[in-house]
Amino acid sequence: MPLPRDIAPCDLDAPPRRRLAVLTCMDARIDLDALLELELGDAHVIRNAGAIATTDVIRTLAASQRLLGTEEIVVVQHTDCGIHRMDPKAFAAEVTAETGVEVDWTVPSTDSPQTTLALTLEILRAAPEIPKRDRISGYVLELESGRLLDPAGQ
Repeated sequence: MPLPRDIAPCDLDAPPRRRLAVLTCMDARIDLDALLELELGDAHVIRNAGAIATTDVIRTLAASQRLLGTEEIVVVQHTDCGIHRMDPKAFAAEVTAETGVEVDWTVPSTDSPQTTLALTLEILRAAPEIPKRDRISGYVLELESGRLLDPAGQ
């Protein structure tokens, strides 16, 4: 890996210009800036394995809205996600067995991006920590075509 380098100084305000927060997967194949036409300073971007609404994601979105004025949340799941090919409990047990450290990584995931998206949206829309839950939407990125599909897979 090359050493980190300096970047241009940033004179942007901390609140995102588009008042948008995005939850997506950590998958390196997702070019979120191109997909949503984002520029530096437009949105808060939260990435984790599977774009799952964990307690830390809810905490982060609560801070995004309450402290930095975001008003909309977009969730982007994707096809060919590794989270859909693993059992979260088995993975946690494997890490526990290997390290001797008890982990509790029970996360809601399924074998399909559309179903995981529906589950994630349901969790976010029910989270009282997030004050603005009326503008939460989600999509599935079809990696094979680059198309952004609505939750029904269309």
